[in-house]
Amino acid sequence: METINQEPAGPGNNGPLKSSMISWQLMLKIVFIGIVFFVLLIPKLMIIGLMEERKTTAESARAEVMEKWSRDQVVRGPVLTVPVTETVTGQEDKNPTVVQSQRYFLPQELNIDGQLMPRDRFRSIYKVVVYESEIRISGTFAPPSPEILQASGETEWNKAELSIGLSDLRGISNMVEMVWNGQKYTFLPGMDDPVIGTGGISLPLPLDPATSFPATFECILHLKGSHSLHFSPLGETTTVKLASAWNDPGFTGSFLPVSHNITPDGFTADWKVLHFNRNFPQNWKGDKYKMAGSDFGVELVTVADHYQKNIRSAKYGILVIVLVFISFFLSEVISGERIHPVQYALVGFALLLFYLLLLSLSEHLGFNISYLIASAAVLTMVFAYSRSFLKKRINSLMLTAVLAASFIFIFVLLQMETYALVTGSIVLFIILGLIMYLTRKINWYNE
Repeated sequence: METINQEPAGPGNNGPLKSSMISWQLMLKIVFIGIVFFVLLIPKLMIIGLMEERKTTAESARAEVMEKWSRDQVVRGPVLTVPVTETVTGQEDKNPTVVQSQRYFLPQELNIDGQLMPRDRFRSIYKVVVYESEIRISGTFAPPSPEILQASGETEWNKAELSIGLSDLRGISNMVEMVWNGQKYTFLPGMDDPVIGTGGISLPLPLDPATSFPATFECILHLKGSHSLHFSPLGETTTVKLASAWNDPGFTGSFLPVSHNITPDGFTADWKVLHFNRNFPQNWKGDKYKMAGSDFGVELVTVADHYQKNIRSAKYGILVIVLVFISFFLSEVISGERIHPVQYALVGFALLLFYLLLLSLSEHLGFNISYLIASAAVLTMVFAYSRSFLKKRINSLMLTAVLAASFIFIFVLLQMETYALVTGSIVLFIILGLIMYLTRKINWYNE
């Protein structure tokens, strides 16, 4: 038999075996990095849960302050109501019944000029924005039409009443006086009319339809409130002018302002609403119509407060960890310096600590300065730690620069609203293209 001699494996003959071992080591490293990444997701979710909990606590403190100060305010009025008594008989003219109802009259012109003064209130470490306001209400009432004056039934003009609906009476901070046709009257507390609202102030105002109209009126409300201030368009022509030092207004309700101006020093806004724009007439009898549903006004919006920004930044945490881990891994592949999975994990925990620092500091210092302090602390820690296992200083500087760029990128996205998604998508596309370019010549199989 012919014997086949096998040459012993020498330095020149173990290339495929060594290449296979390197390839498996590389794959095993990727698996370990993936395990570390998914383990880090657990504390990340816990941190986001803590942020949500702190946000809920802040909202509870906000609600408590608003409850004691005064809640959202809706000003609805003035409305003139006159009792009407009618006798209704049955089909066979038997058992006549007396029916009492209210006839409602709305202003012909309603002009509102208001100033909102934001005020900061604190509950423990939580800041709540409320407001004080001075609202000047003026306008005219037109004479009743002949059809109304000649309508069947007894209209008791001597029991007429002028009412202003307010959603939270605790916000009234002074005596409210009405100047009606040049004569001054003082409002009384209390008004319960489901057509106008469940709370407000009223004024008994005996009238003579022959001599009391047309009528002019004017009053000033000093009103406290929280979050929002709304008005009802009760006039044939309703004009509202608001001004405030608050520079983040939100215009809400059924009508937007015809013009507004927002600057860092505050805002001004003007509304003009016609009676054709709403779903109730200038006068009617009974509860056929409701005035609610056409309100409009402004909210004092806190754009992305520090809890919202903390939660948004933490949701981007996965992206930061992925970018840093990819940078470390490419440093291994390109430079040949080995990094242990434990070192990956410690750097990952340092990144998670950034979000905890950011949350705790922002409750006292505000978001922007806290972001700067927390990112500087974590960057210093990561750079100092990477110097212990990376031989070249340039590698540590480059990896720290990648982390710094990630922090800057996330901060810029947090400041953007309209273009945050498109900006983030474009930057991530560029990052992926850059990674492809840098790794285009790497022989992943070591063939």
